Amino acid sequence: MFSTTQKEELKKLFSEEIGFDLSLSPFTSIHVGGPADAMIWPKNEEELVQALVWAKEKKIPCLILGKGSNTLVKDGGFRGLVISLTKGFRHFGIAKENGHHVWVQAQGGVPTQQFVRWCVDQGLGGAERLAGVPGTIGGNVFMNAGTHLGEIADLLEEVQICDAKGKLMTLPKAKLEFEYRKSSIPPSTVVVNAVMKLEKGERGKLEKILREIFEKRGLSQPVELPNLGSIFKNPSTTAQSKKKAWELVEEASCKGVRVGGARVSEKHANFIVNEGNATAKDVLILIGLIKDKVKQTTGILLETEIKVVGE
Repeated sequence: MFSTTQKEELKKLFSEEIGFDLSLSPFTSIHVGGPADAMIWPKNEEELVQALVWAKEKKIPCLILGKGSNTLVKDGGFRGLVISLTKGFRHFGIAKENGHHVWVQAQGGVPTQQFVRWCVDQGLGGAERLAGVPGTIGGNVFMNAGTHLGEIADLLEEVQICDAKGKLMTLPKAKLEFEYRKSSIPPSTVVVNAVMKLEKGERGKLEKILREIFEKRGLSQPVELPNLGSIFKNPSTTAQSKKKAWELVEEASCKGVRVGGARVSEKHANFIVNEGNATAKDVLILIGLIKDKVKQTTGILLETEIKVVGE
């Protein structure tokens, strides 16, 4: 997709942190996917803005990628520019304190589990609701990730974003809308920073909660194999059934079903694992099969939680 001139322009902007025709498989948690025309790792906000403005001017599609934990890249790859925040946007720390409350700022590329562990080590309560959630803070904010303990939106105070035109904006939480696994942040927008309000707590108690969550997760989720995290959203409360997505998949006898190298996990029916040689096509066929079976069995059409990109 890129002309020789465009490649040279990109090299000048990102001489060190750039790659062409890179397979995206190593950059996604399920380890499947074709190549990207170009991939860059901006070091700071200035470079991020430069990249977005350049791509906008050249009418080149952009894909913002964190740890690729809920992103399925098709086997044909991505025609455009992939921007990864995993090298230059990894700073986090305490922004301010007031009594029992502590405001923590975290950049979009911060790995969520590193952040959770740090909060617990500091004796800061609240972040444990994200224990076991894959990906980065930016991706988690964008999709309002969470667990049975709550969602990241519960903690948010403000979010700094950069739009597709390279404009940086800081928005209070009140200016954004958050729903189950969804936010009003536009798809072409980058979450640069998030400020979260936490509470001072007892480190020992928080460590106990964290340990229990991870022990349970290890027993109930296929953490030992490449996967995308939860594939389907739980049906809305208005659906005919109040069952969770994994229960509906089990009811439809899909647990353990395999297509090529992709299989519905035996540990958790809402996970698809890569048994070693899966392709994106295998995963997509399996998702379609599950949706059809669940619809036939229960009348409910499951909605995917993952993002599918590429061709």
